[in-house]
Amino acid sequence: MNLPNKLTFTRIILTVPFIFFLQASEQHGFIWRLIAFVIFVVASVTDFFDGYIARKYNLISNFGIIMDPLADKVLVISALVLFVKLDYIPAWMSIVVIAREFLISGIRMLAAAHGEVIPAGKLGKYKTSSQMIVTLLILLTGPAVKLGKFHFPMMYLMLIPVVLTIWSGWEYSVKAKHYILNNI
Repeated sequence: MNLPNKLTFTRIILTVPFIFFLQASEQHGFIWRLIAFVIFVVASVTDFFDGYIARKYNLISNFGIIMDPLADKVLVISALVLFVKLDYIPAWMSIVVIAREFLISGIRMLAAAHGEVIPAGKLGKYKTSSQMIVTLLILLTGPAVKLGKFHFPMMYLMLIPVVLTIWSGWEYSVKAKHYILNNI
């Protein structure tokens, strides 16, 4: 397994302690939230470096093309589910993101069944970056700005990745419509 693939795999593994510390931070306080924040930062940094190293040293593999976006999904969806549980964002925001991820994963599986691998596009990378940045901001603020039921300032900021999620999902679906139409 090459270094970029190890970094991708590391991101998946880091999701487990991230979930543990974020969930426990509600009972144990700021230090636990800070640990979750650091874990998320490290996991996010692996996302940058796995792609950078793979491109720079020509270590691009089908494993990396498929698993890198899945690792991102596992990390981000874990955060979103916990943010709903903690009342930081409304459930519909998380559902929109998760539904898009399942749709795109399904399209990728159809393509793979036909021997093709569809890499993530630029808009999908912007979507993932925005999701990670907003997740970090929510982790930083924690319950400090929670007003009423939801975490209002961050909830509105979360609209950026939600819009990018819808847009990139639409763009990806249009580009891959032949896989969808030929398999209905």
